Amino acid sequence: MAASLFLLLAVILAFAGGGGPWIMVATVALATASGTTFPDLDSPLRLQHRSAVVHSVLPLYIAMLDPRTWPVAAGLGFGIGFHLAADLFPTTMRGYATIKMPLLGSIGVLPSYLWIAVHAGTNLVGGVLILERIGTRPATTCALAAAGVLGAAYLMRTQGGLYALALLTGLGWLMLR
Repeated sequence: MAASLFLLLAVILAFAGGGGPWIMVATVALATASGTTFPDLDSPLRLQHRSAVVHSVLPLYIAMLDPRTWPVAAGLGFGIGFHLAADLFPTTMRGYATIKMPLLGSIGVLPSYLWIAVHAGTNLVGGVLILERIGTRPATTCALAAAGVLGAAYLMRTQGGLYALALLTGLGWLMLR
């Protein structure tokens, strides 16, 4: 339920906080914190575990419907991207760990890996692209740093997170080279 609280605070800040750079950074940070556990809302929402509805880029797209919530969308993109990156490394990719489509059920093992990888990458890249569009360079740098710290903290304590952290660190290093 922390995901819901952080998301609510991020949305309130986006609508009532004004347009300053530090408000954007705080909104992105709150939404990132929300996004790391947002896909786990599938159970309270009575969706199947690893539902395609919340384990996808859909929450980011919904948050982009109003330009005032673009910082929320960026943060959700980062948080959900980190969560999905950790989901790439389950103990076993069977039944409970596979992606479930509404009304159709599991999509299978290989399609689940592909789904998770594509949506993790899309969320993370989407978060960066949104930030570039809405923030100044210093604010964007601060928001990226905050999202990175929150993402690393989440990945260090979740199953499969250390592998995901190593993968994302390696990809980041390659992109900077």
